Amino acid sequence: MLRTCNQLLRRLSKANDVVLCGRILMFLAHFFPLSERSAVNIKGVFNTSNETKYEKEAPDGISIDFNFYKTFWGLQEYFCNPPSLTNAPMKWQKFTSSLMDVLNTFEAQPLTDEEGNANDLEEDAATFSIKYLTSSKLMGLELKDPSFRRHVLVQSLILFDYLKAPGKTDKDVPSESMKDEIKSCEEHVKKMLELTPPKGKEFLRKVEHILEREKNWVWWKRDGCPPFEKPPIEKKIGLDGARKRPRWRLGNKELSQLWKWADQNPNALTDPERICTPSISEYWKPLAEDMDVSAGIEEEYHHKNNRVYCWKGLRFAARQDLEGFSRFTDFGIEGVVPVELLPPDLRSKYQAKPSDKSKRPKKEETKGTQMEDQMATPVSENDGEGAKAGNETAATTPVDSEAGLMTNIPNNAARVDDSVLEENQAQGSDDDASPEAGQIEPDTDEVEGGPEAECETEDTGVEGDPEADL
Repeated sequence: MLRTCNQLLRRLSKANDVVLCGRILMFLAHFFPLSERSAVNIKGVFNTSNETKYEKEAPDGISIDFNFYKTFWGLQEYFCNPPSLTNAPMKWQKFTSSLMDVLNTFEAQPLTDEEGNANDLEEDAATFSIKYLTSSKLMGLELKDPSFRRHVLVQSLILFDYLKAPGKTDKDVPSESMKDEIKSCEEHVKKMLELTPPKGKEFLRKVEHILEREKNWVWWKRDGCPPFEKPPIEKKIGLDGARKRPRWRLGNKELSQLWKWADQNPNALTDPERICTPSISEYWKPLAEDMDVSAGIEEEYHHKNNRVYCWKGLRFAARQDLEGFSRFTDFGIEGVVPVELLPPDLRSKYQAKPSDKSKRPKKEETKGTQMEDQMATPVSENDGEGAKAGNETAATTPVDSEAGLMTNIPNNAARVDDSVLEENQAQGSDDDASPEAGQIEPDTDEVEGGPEAECETEDTGVEGDPEADL
């Protein structure tokens, strides 16, 4: 196929059969892979047959410097054959001097933004490639064309990039002095490209990016054009190990059965008998049987180890058996089972305890009782009459402050044993924390000491917290 297409291209006219030649080249580009070596110019051969012809003698009435004209078009000889400069110092010196003359001329005749915007370069470049004429009469107009200048400057950068290309042999590597000249000339060319309107900086940045990517292409050819296509990754087949449970691709076992039944019987989902909710007793009956020791069921097979069963049961009890659901906090999942289902020897264990809140008195009543206990401490028989008299005095005299209360109490009644006070205060602080905090204190009439040691705080007229008064 390649040989046939190449012979056809040689027989066709490059001037008259341009469209057909282009179609053949596009066919070859799509037919062969990108890494095909026949179309990448591995040796890096240049088309030296493309000779640029220009005038050797100055015509009459020329308005420009003819020496500059020959110097300018003479650069095309080096651009079409860059390898000729590597081993020829004389040619290199002549090339650099000619290029510097052209760059100095471009710099001496700068272009304005109006001249750059006058030529729609992007539209022209998208339509066709320009082939500039070499007539000396057009030299003045071509120098004012930004596109014409860019062509020459980009050609210079391509030549410098070839001379600096990596992977060359020692024979083709430029000398150190030549490298310095290449660097200085390249900086001058980039400066002129940046100053050439329109959008000089953006154009220079794109050219540098293209030349940087060209280095990768050169390295690829120097490495023998390895194929870009990588082989597909082999799928590693691992050993099938034992799994804990079968894997379901979609849904679960119950849903799979439901879908299977729905295909066989379309009315299965709308059947009113499909939904059957058991009662509380029926649901907890298996767990009650597990709790029976006489049944001899091993611990690992109990239903309480089934998390799904327990979760459904708690949800069921929360809707229909709140009393059993409340026992879950004290006894766990076994406490939720109705008592009538349990064996007789276990029913007493899971009986509901009376609520502490129902027996707990009000906080103010408890504290008032403690105040009465502290005031009704035992006294001796000799001091009984003095205490009674002091109480009568306190009952007849209204007290408006803590100090008044303490001053109206006689000394014998106010002398309360320190140990008794500490004990009563400890009981008052543990009133809410101890298990017996909800029990009601005995009446003040039954406290040791009898009516002789009574201190009726209701007659004092004091309002507020009795503990604060003490």
